[in-house]
Amino acid sequence: MAHIHSVGTAMNGARRVAQCQLGRVHLHTSPMSRALLSKMRQALTEARPATRATKTPQTANINDTKPSTSPAAAAVAVADRPPARITVSQRTTGSQRTTGSQRKTLQKVPEGMVVEDHQPAGPEVWMPKVFGKIEQPLDAEMAKFVVIGAANSGKSTLVNRLTGAQVSVVSERPQTTRTRIMGAATVGSKQLVFLDTPGIVSRNALRRVSRTVVTSPWLTLGEADFAILLLDAYKLTQKSDAVERYLFAQLEKNSSVPAIFVVNKIDLVTDQEKLAEKIKEYMAKYPFIVNGPLFISALGNTNVDELKALLLSKTKPGDWVVPAHASSDMSDMLRVEELIRVQWFTQLTGYLPYVVRQRNVGWEEISVPQPPMTVYTDTKSDDGNTAVLQSHVETRSTKELIIKQELIVTSAGEAKILLGKSGSKIKDIGRDAANNIAKALGIPTRLHLQVLVEPDSRSRK
Repeated sequence: MAHIHSVGTAMNGARRVAQCQLGRVHLHTSPMSRALLSKMRQALTEARPATRATKTPQTANINDTKPSTSPAAAAVAVADRPPARITVSQRTTGSQRTTGSQRKTLQKVPEGMVVEDHQPAGPEVWMPKVFGKIEQPLDAEMAKFVVIGAANSGKSTLVNRLTGAQVSVVSERPQTTRTRIMGAATVGSKQLVFLDTPGIVSRNALRRVSRTVVTSPWLTLGEADFAILLLDAYKLTQKSDAVERYLFAQLEKNSSVPAIFVVNKIDLVTDQEKLAEKIKEYMAKYPFIVNGPLFISALGNTNVDELKALLLSKTKPGDWVVPAHASSDMSDMLRVEELIRVQWFTQLTGYLPYVVRQRNVGWEEISVPQPPMTVYTDTKSDDGNTAVLQSHVETRSTKELIIKQELIVTSAGEAKILLGKSGSKIKDIGRDAANNIAKALGIPTRLHLQVLVEPDSRSRK
């Protein structure tokens, strides 16, 4: 086995929101088109000032059942410490040989760097949160909504807005969400449950994505009381809407779930007339639309409160699925994997973000000794008249989480890209992911990343 020494990580990707100037166009249109245009213009008036200097929203931690005992400064301090070792290893078979360029890439790890042995995460880390008996009011109500739409239409951003928490990771790259994610928002006696799903892909792209990504949205439809059909307003005005056509064709054939028609990214639209025609076309394709169209900007937080109020009106008497203070049932392991994955999606380009896999090989919570502290107390003497200053030394320790993850690629070339020059890329990925994990789990975190090269036998003749 050969090793490449590396240190990992990535720059935070900044979301850019294009601003377009809108002109009013006066044409002879039907009453329905005029109503849609009026509604869009009102939404645009509210959206554009709000998104002119929009930044990613500040959100709460996903799971409030974790005690927020670790200050952000402590979390960052631990995350910034260099890990014991971040390496890349290449596992080869007897029939494979390394090329000259690969031999230059693969280097042994410097002596003196030691990897601590830790046990992989146990079942309690992998399992979704189990809250036991959930306290709820006698008049508790609930409704489940599956958010369905094309890749990169803003589903995860909308779920985060509606829950007020970072439930789903968000990236500018499509297909960041790879599995169904549950989020929840509780208002008074009502609880809204949101099921965020991977983006729908066109029929031609089905072979290029995993089975889970393809089937998850359709399987999740059966869990929900309502579907939120989320369409990208800007994309609807472009020439290519093959994904939307495929989405509505499948809905028409296979679903009768009541739907709420929501048009996102309204702040990016310039061609109102074309958008109005497209909306009429798609609303006619699915007969079970009960509300809409609603025009929003999830990133700019425009009309999201109005959408949430509509969703609250859909609840019916029923038991809550999470306590009022929780916003997800996501397992700690899934949350960690998502927070690591979004960092390499931010840092890498091309196809590589979609083929990197990860595997947990270490998860341990340890006690870290702190410097002893002298405690002084005032007491009375035996006669009760004289003050006596006494002191004693207290030993202290803090909890720290050590996580070791393997990032797996199929070639030394991919490993070299993932590492970056002098290990800069994987160093950024590790640092930013560790900071976010510490904040999400509420405990200072030390993240060890190891890049492995495991050739895929399916790609060899």
